[in-house]
Amino acid sequence: MGGNLCAVYDFELMPYALGDVLTWNVQTAIRCEEAGRERVDAYICLDERFPSSLYQRDLVTAENCGLFFSELFGAFGTHPRLGNLLVYRRRDEMLEKLRAVAAGDATDSEVLADYEQALRERDDDDALIRYFTKHGHSHERINAFAARHGWIPLLRPSLGCEPDVAGLIAARLASRRIVPIHVRLRRLDAGYGGGHTYARDSDFLEWFEFLREAQTKHPDVQFVLLGRLQEKPLELLKLPNVMSLRTLGLGLGHELTLMLHSDLFLGTSSGFAAMANFSGIPYFITRMTEASCKAYGIEPGSERLPFATERQILIYEPETTELLMRLLERGIQDATPRNRGSGPWLDPEIDVRSWEWERSTWLHRGATTFRFSMNEVYVRKETAFVLWPKVREALEAWRAGRKDQGWNLLRRIERNFPQVCAGFPEFLRVMGRLAAQRGDTATRCRCSAQLARLAEQKRGGALIKRWVGRFLARGYPLAMRLKHGWKRRHRIPRKLTQALRRLVVGQQ
Repeated sequence: MGGNLCAVYDFELMPYALGDVLTWNVQTAIRCEEAGRERVDAYICLDERFPSSLYQRDLVTAENCGLFFSELFGAFGTHPRLGNLLVYRRRDEMLEKLRAVAAGDATDSEVLADYEQALRERDDDDALIRYFTKHGHSHERINAFAARHGWIPLLRPSLGCEPDVAGLIAARLASRRIVPIHVRLRRLDAGYGGGHTYARDSDFLEWFEFLREAQTKHPDVQFVLLGRLQEKPLELLKLPNVMSLRTLGLGLGHELTLMLHSDLFLGTSSGFAAMANFSGIPYFITRMTEASCKAYGIEPGSERLPFATERQILIYEPETTELLMRLLERGIQDATPRNRGSGPWLDPEIDVRSWEWERSTWLHRGATTFRFSMNEVYVRKETAFVLWPKVREALEAWRAGRKDQGWNLLRRIERNFPQVCAGFPEFLRVMGRLAAQRGDTATRCRCSAQLARLAEQKRGGALIKRWVGRFLARGYPLAMRLKHGWKRRHRIPRKLTQALRRLVVGQQ
């Protein structure tokens, strides 16, 4: 038949929950496939008058529901058949649009009728539970589709997150085996509620000892701690082999996307496990319970989901250090680092005028960030770059006769950043010139000695070649401005015409 299928996620009927959104994504993608449609138009109702479902009325309110949705948005972006994504803050407007779209369409009319029936029964808790179970909790439809076809629609990278994740892997994880982990510890985050689910939390001590031991046994494994920082023990984040994308300014969509590029997922049966379930990545999902099996539509003790691969396994044993290590070693035995590199090479020399070009070489096309390799060399080069305008300001002040102002500014810079200044040639030259004019022999000699030391490090044929490259790279900012101007060259005739008109009017 073609066209798009309508699907509704109303937060009065469905929870703000990662696992349920991901399951809903797959369920609606299956309905799209069965109806012969091309894509799914997701109609999301975020009406502050009806901010939360039966399960979250004590947690989500009109004042904070927008934040909950914002944090969850990346999950909708993983939909296997996503078409339009429409967010309505007034339900009546969404219903009006749905009725118009569904008119004369039997499949969409069925979706709308099911949704309107749930709204009519919103005061019946049993009816609300049935609706939620059917559309976001149960795997019944998914398992039936897998039984008929031998496959299911798999989740995709979250919208717009691939370039940043590609940059992260290239810059920081190129020589690592990547293992995202989900250590559920909801009890740490009192503001998030869910006290009745604390029994599902992971065993912190067992996980901590496992991760610390893995640093010694498998130093090339990089664990990525998934989820909100509020429920992550800081002791885990302090371990050298553990990182969180949230501390790099990335979000849920990036985490879900990175999972699809990982070597193994290891974590509890909650939230992120759904991303693993509906993907092709190897996984071990721990803390499986009878309730989990009921939602998955499998017999308790089943080792795999009906559509799982041989390397996607459910674990019922209690989490212990020994179990987690055994699962890790079993899961990564065939995994190898993506390449032998270790990310972009950082030239230790500070050359502030070529820095814009240098950092541009690390930015993947379409990425929004690249600050993944923030070692000491990077920090010094970046600090010199942001200090460079102040160094020029000091020199201009000196030339304008405000000598004390210029000198004091240089001294402030050196007092705050002595290590950066010791390797910052532009700063040393300005400082040395001003010191000579002030008659400060000690400072002038110190700057000259530091410049001589830096010059000594540059000798040799390879270094000459590098210096020539850096010299050419200093033209990068001008090249970018010219490129920007060239892309807008069609505006030049109009701007010239406007300038001439202003000139004529001024003469009149």
